[in-house]
Amino acid sequence: LADMTVNAVDRTMRVRRPVRNVIGTLKGSDPTLQSEAVIVGAHYDHLGRSARFSMSQNSAGQIHHGADDNASGTAAVIEMAKAAVAARHEFRRSIVFMTFAGEEHGLLGSSHYANHPTLPLDKTIAMINLDMVGRAGGRIMVDGLGNAPAIEEDLKAAESSSSLSLRALRGGPGAGASDDATFLLRKIPSINFFSGFHSDYHRPTDTW
Repeated sequence: LADMTVNAVDRTMRVRRPVRNVIGTLKGSDPTLQSEAVIVGAHYDHLGRSARFSMSQNSAGQIHHGADDNASGTAAVIEMAKAAVAARHEFRRSIVFMTFAGEEHGLLGSSHYANHPTLPLDKTIAMINLDMVGRAGGRIMVDGLGNAPAIEEDLKAAESSSSLSLRALRGGPGAGASDDATFLLRKIPSINFFSGFHSDYHRPTDTW
């Protein structure tokens, strides 16, 4: 695991506090391709007690739990890492599993990683972002295919063996709206999985 510390501004207290990306790398099984990497990421921060980005009135001081946004994404990354380790021989390229800090305050964690990558960005061939995937209800939306059209056939193949229905979005709210934006700006094909907005979004009621 790599511990990468960046500084975020707590605007409610007007002080700087250290926050961290948490990174684990699974080395690829192919000696030739293991120098290339795919990033699987999600942000673990939410609003805390701040009302700055809250959708609820008079919510300052109330905990915004962020169970869907984005504990669901980080839980998915952890489960994917566990599954990948159990079948590590199937992954020819290296996989960088990462939970980002500071997404809500301007993609701070992913931007820091892009400037200080554990594996070279020119060897990073794709990024998969999971931002709010906790309320799928049998279907999940996929954004960013306009930037990575070659991935669409892979998604169709995955859908055929999955209980989830995939809905491709073209330029929707998730296309570059989260940490995938950081990698899109670096010309790295990036897609975002997203189960949709709901009435608890950015409210204290977003609990498990």
